[in-house]
Amino acid sequence: MAAQPIDGVGVTTSATFYPRPPIEPGREGGTVVSVTRLTGGTGQTAGTKATTDDNINGSGCTITTTVTDGVVTGQTVAVGGDGYRAGDVLSVAGTTSATFRVDTVSYTN
Repeated sequence: MAAQPIDGVGVTTSATFYPRPPIEPGREGGTVVSVTRLTGGTGQTAGTKATTDDNINGSGCTITTTVTDGVVTGQTVAVGGDGYRAGDVLSVAGTTSATFRVDTVSYTN
C-alpha cells in the first residue's frame, strides 16, 4: 500500500509561506531609523558600533550604545546604512552579542 500524502498538515508550500510582507519593486530595503533592543548582551562597551544583520539584508548600520555593567541599556541609530527591512535583527559583538530589531526604515527615491 502506497503512503498517502496529507494535504495541508504541517506542510509549508510556496502558496502559504510568507516570511516577510511583499516588497514593492525597487524598494528592497531602506535606511534604519529606529531599533528596539531585544537582548543587552554581555561584555559590551559603550560607544558607536558596527552591526551585523542576522537576516543578511542590509549593511552599514551603526548603533551608539550606553552600557551598564557590560550590558547594553540604551541605543540610538548613528548611521542607518542601506538595504534593511523592518523586522531585521541586528547584532553588536561583545562577549555575547547585543541584539536589536529594526522597527522603522526610510526609503529614498
